[in-house]
Amino acid sequence: MKILILNIILAFVFSSDKQIYSTVQMMDQVMVLNSESLAVEGSVMTEFGDSNMAISCNSFSNMQECMLNGCEWDSEMMGGMCMDLSSEDCMTHSTQMECNMSNSCEWSMNMCMDSMGNNSVNTPHFIVLDEVNGYWFVTTIASGYIGQYSLLDNMLIDTYFVGDAPALLAVDPINKKVYCSRMMPMNGMGNMMPASESNIIQGLNYSSMGLSESEDQVYVINSPAPHGLALNQDGTELYTASNTADWLYKINTVTHEITGTVMDVIIDNTPDQVTQRLKPIQCISVDNKLFVSCSSGTWQNPYTGEQTIIEGNIQMWNSDDMTLLDSINLGEHTAPWHMKESPVDDVLYVALSGDNLYETEGLACIRYDEELSIEWITNNPSFNTLHGVDVSSDGSTIYVSARGDGYIHVFNSDGDYSANVSLGSMSMLGGLAIEKKGLPQFGDLNNDSNFDVLDVVNTISIIFNPMMNSPYSIFASDFNSDGQTNIFDIISITENILNR
Repeated sequence: MKILILNIILAFVFSSDKQIYSTVQMMDQVMVLNSESLAVEGSVMTEFGDSNMAISCNSFSNMQECMLNGCEWDSEMMGGMCMDLSSEDCMTHSTQMECNMSNSCEWSMNMCMDSMGNNSVNTPHFIVLDEVNGYWFVTTIASGYIGQYSLLDNMLIDTYFVGDAPALLAVDPINKKVYCSRMMPMNGMGNMMPASESNIIQGLNYSSMGLSESEDQVYVINSPAPHGLALNQDGTELYTASNTADWLYKINTVTHEITGTVMDVIIDNTPDQVTQRLKPIQCISVDNKLFVSCSSGTWQNPYTGEQTIIEGNIQMWNSDDMTLLDSINLGEHTAPWHMKESPVDDVLYVALSGDNLYETEGLACIRYDEELSIEWITNNPSFNTLHGVDVSSDGSTIYVSARGDGYIHVFNSDGDYSANVSLGSMSMLGGLAIEKKGLPQFGDLNNDSNFDVLDVVNTISIIFNPMMNSPYSIFASDFNSDGQTNIFDIISITENILNR
């Protein structure tokens, strides 16, 4: 226990800056970057199952250790990186014929990539952080897992197999629950992006001991492909949107009541009727407002065969009575994807996946009040299929990942482009998340920036039952930084509270 806490303290000393977590789908990794310098500080493998028992090549930080342990050093990555040595690099095959002649490769998206028949392929997709307790979670859509890691040292804590292409996540740090949606069809993505066949939203409990099934928290909605996912502030209401049926649902996580409404009044389809007209991607809950990004695009009327271009748009709903308050169009072929609210202003930042043919990839800032309005849109022909987005804790910096070319792009809150970093042209980035709070202060065991009697109670709990407490609680309980939690820490924390 002393060694664990000492290692955590050392990790804090050498890495106190806030970090960005980005999924690298083609490499089955999550990259960890410094939010200020954009330097890659490490990577975490998402090879779940028996492979977790093996030595991870990414744990070696220099070329000599890397090569001695049978791994491959990639000097082209920023700062260099130790990679698993694969028996065959599918990306070296430049033609479809060469690719298909290999048993371990397949041709998809005009490139040669690892075959989905290979059990080692997991395809990490989406990340959420619990900065109260000190965990982060990732979905692997190809292998069907949710992975739980520690925010202190990025060590794997547990995995849970949910199957059927888990997609987005919503985390409730108060009740320690994480909810999972399902992947929607992705045309042109081959087997790299398998679609879900289920219509369920699944809830799991989590703790320092890992993930477990949450009783009565498998919710069956009346529409297929529930992809968009959001949770209200106290965790009592869960929202999801069907990507294929254009229906929106509110789930009461206490009473388990489910209510749904059609999103597209022009079609006014039934919940089980696949329309794929609005194609909602993500939901965001802010107070009693619910926002949904709709990627839209080319839509064919199933009755007349006529094709129409539907503009990408954002909808704003009243989550109390599930009525549509407003919607705003962002243009044809813009394909609004993931979005994130500002922590300091009433605006949303929306990644525009766009279309290379029309140069519509970019980042949009949408102001919300009683109505929605466009604050600004930044486009650039160099952007390539933008995907994930997150905002710094002070609201000044926006980070956007690109699925098409492996870049993370950085903007300020006025939409000015400021920096970028490449994680590899074939890396295929998915979701990303940035720390807002970072490590807790010593004595602040629940990382709420308040020092009170609850912190003392939690410290006592750690002394008597350390294995059942979260990483952040254990870290913050060592107030005097001596590598152990005991009565002296309780006294120090109590004095700190009284002196404030």
